[in-house]
Amino acid sequence: FVKIADTGNLRKAAEILHISQSALSSQIKFLETRLDLKLFVRSAKGMELTECGRALYPHALAVLSSAEIFETKARELTGRTERRIKIGINTDGRFLKVGKLSRLLNGHFQGIGFFFVSSETVRTPEMLRQELIDIGFFFGENRESDILAETISHFDIRIVIPQRLLPEAEITWELLARLPWVWSVCDCPYYQLVQAKMESLGLAPNRFVDAMDESVVRELVMDNQGIGIMREDDARYAASLSGCRVWEAEKFSVPLSLGILEKNRFNPMYEDIIRLVRQLWCGNPSDEAQKN
Repeated sequence: FVKIADTGNLRKAAEILHISQSALSSQIKFLETRLDLKLFVRSAKGMELTECGRALYPHALAVLSSAEIFETKARELTGRTERRIKIGINTDGRFLKVGKLSRLLNGHFQGIGFFFVSSETVRTPEMLRQELIDIGFFFGENRESDILAETISHFDIRIVIPQRLLPEAEITWELLARLPWVWSVCDCPYYQLVQAKMESLGLAPNRFVDAMDESVVRELVMDNQGIGIMREDDARYAASLSGCRVWEAEKFSVPLSLGILEKNRFNPMYEDIIRLVRQLWCGNPSDEAQKN
């Protein structure tokens, strides 16, 4: 249920869970039957939570968290008291260098295990508060007073135009605004930046299809369904496969940050984790983080 809600895509959720689409679909049907509730609306756009599904979603996250606590207690009872730190991953692991990060963390810390949890930028603060994660990656600026944010790096986002929609005339904001867009249904920093730019020009996007997951946006753009906003690496990848065009005239810079609860500001373990992440991204072991 949670994976489908996070990705908005049955196939991608099944891949993440390492089961077949039919098996996952059957599980959802069983859950809906047992609860006597419709949890998802199935459409060409993907899988969208119903009002009931949205109401149950935070409780589902709490159940997963309880399962993690249960497992931790079981380890304690068997004498395996290794602590586990839950790290929220808000985008694909390749971009966040999860493989290298895992080796770095496990080589530095003894007696601590690291558990990577799927998250989203808009969910990171609440997941931290509910202790579903201990530290989490997110995009954009931090606006939460109880969350301490450390900027790790910056990256560029680009506007990508499907081959079918490529105009013969010079590309302008006025022209793009009239074309169909693949738009985000959540408060994604990518889309906030582009929308702010359009509003400054007195324009609004022609929202044709909504999506939540970055990979779903990429697939829809490559399928010629609308203009999309992507990380530069994703944009170049999509262009190489489908012939869509990256609009070179415009780009936006987005911060990549790590967040922890403000109450953990002076916890040396979190300070070390942030320092190691910065080391991985900046290549400078002595580059200490200055908290903001």
